[in-house]
Amino acid sequence: MSWLSDFFKGGKNPADAAMPYLNQIPGMEHQAYDPYISHGNEAYNTLNPEYTQMGKDPAAFLEGIMKNYQPSKSYQLSLGEAQKSAGNTAAAAGMRGSLNDITNESRIADSLLGDDMQQWLNNVLGIQKDGMGGLSHIFDTGFSATQGLTGDLSNVLGTQAGLAFQGQANQNKSQSDLLSGLIQALGGVAGFGLPGGGTIGGKIANKFF
Repeated sequence: MSWLSDFFKGGKNPADAAMPYLNQIPGMEHQAYDPYISHGNEAYNTLNPEYTQMGKDPAAFLEGIMKNYQPSKSYQLSLGEAQKSAGNTAAAAGMRGSLNDITNESRIADSLLGDDMQQWLNNVLGIQKDGMGGLSHIFDTGFSATQGLTGDLSNVLGTQAGLAFQGQANQNKSQSDLLSGLIQALGGVAGFGLPGGGTIGGKIANKFF
């Protein structure tokens, strides 16, 4: 079978030469982007339940945090000193153990406890804010990585499709041009006879086909 016959049967698409290089890109992209995408998914799985509860039932969310509260050592020390001072004052006035004395100590304890709880809550919420802010940044980074990967892979697919189309179009044009030229050449010599019968055009056709 001749080379011309092979050519008309298709041959190799010139665009195929670029494909081995383009086909390496998805693997490289996944290797670079996948860790960030994975971390972003993990951050989302952590953040989503927290934000959902905060939005649906903030009171329950706060109550869940406050269940972990324990009075600080600073509170206990301040309470002891305040009660001792109030007791001495009540004793000096002959009011020690009275209803007013008990009420005053209870008010002092409640006030100090409220301040301690608020300080503890502020500390916890501050830590939580930093933590959720960090997770949000990781999620945003993962989302950006997803966008980058999707965009890059789409570009690769588009390039592959464009090259395949253009390569095939060029190949088809080359085949068409060669066939057209060959037909014209055969037509030009088809009327010339050869010794022993046949024509030049027929001999050329037989040689290549």
